[in-house]
Amino acid sequence: MEERELHCKVTVRILADKKAFGPGVAALLRGVRDCRSLQGAARQMDMSYSKAWTVIREAERIWGFPLTECRVGGKRGGGSVLTAQGEAVLRRYDDMEEAVKAVAAEQFDRFFSREELEKIKAGEV
Repeated sequence: MEERELHCKVTVRILADKKAFGPGVAALLRGVRDCRSLQGAARQMDMSYSKAWTVIREAERIWGFPLTECRVGGKRGGGSVLTAQGEAVLRRYDDMEEAVKAVAAEQFDRFFSREELEKIKAGEV
């Protein structure tokens, strides 16, 4: 049997009655920040604008405050930016995700290190 390097993958999702925040919403918000447009963010993710709009509006409904703000018209046309609350939620989510992944990696090493796997293989369960 071919030996492969095992690893642990953890996905952080914040839930209410529905998913309030997770990797998809975070990616959309990062896209809005980078593109200064929800449409551009959706395009980057190969997602329809209407789907992106629905995802953001549902997250805003659950959080109880706006995560993005539309800017209308002007020389360059309109666009979207993150609100201060949107920036704060994204920053805290990223920090929490990093912390959770560090704990998960530590625990994975505790339970599935090479030494532990050798014990399992040897029947020292």
